[in-house]
Amino acid sequence: MSDLLLESQQKVLRAFFARLATTPHSRLLLDYDGTLAPFHSRRMEARPYAGVTERLARIQQSPASGITLISGRPAAEVATLLKPLSGIEIRGAHGLERRAPNGHMERFSLAEADDKALQVARSQLEDFGLVATLEEKAGGIALHWRQQSSSAAEQMRALAIRLWTPLLAGTSLRLLPFDGGLELRVTRPHKGDAVQAIRSSLPGETLFAYLGDDATDEDAFQAIGPAGLAVLVRAEHRATAAPLWLRPPHELLAFLDQWIAATCPV
Repeated sequence: MSDLLLESQQKVLRAFFARLATTPHSRLLLDYDGTLAPFHSRRMEARPYAGVTERLARIQQSPASGITLISGRPAAEVATLLKPLSGIEIRGAHGLERRAPNGHMERFSLAEADDKALQVARSQLEDFGLVATLEEKAGGIALHWRQQSSSAAEQMRALAIRLWTPLLAGTSLRLLPFDGGLELRVTRPHKGDAVQAIRSSLPGETLFAYLGDDATDEDAFQAIGPAGLAVLVRAEHRATAAPLWLRPPHELLAFLDQWIAATCPV
């Protein structure tokens, strides 16, 4: 990182945490994979970076602050991976699911055309023997190739595009690339819609930050707007709407420590 960029980043952080220390309400919005946890070829072994859950537990204790996880994963998976941490609101499947802090689940229904197209997409992958590499979730189906060789990954990507592109017609589905795979999913809701829903449920003076790593988080970055802070969390920078970039895990942990210092009573 250049000295000029580093200075700009520090300025953004100082200004935000100065506001956070004086605001009566705040909410930390967090993606999971690639943000709080490193990617893992075995999905249910993608545990948070060391020190993350302890810091989130501390933020939970603040009367002025709160936490919501917004993930492409099913909400139940995120809850399992966060254990022993509990009592956090989780918006799963890009907002199609809401798991309340008490564990109560809400799921929103799909349009018939979207549902039928997703069933066809799964059947197509079955025909090519790719069931072991797919992930089904509310509102989408994802093909994962992170554990594959580069040539095999490219073959899988090309196949998915060829099979799934015709399914977009007459539906709200879109093809959404992510780190290590491709997802066919409904256009709405997306993570930005989840952010808007959370914002509308909280007091108007609530200060927000959203931390995420990949293309699916850009809608959320846009939804945060200038009144909050959008943060890109990943080892390498990429083009993004987020004004702040943090490299995990050390810079992520430092950000959480600053949040604790600003919002949690001593």
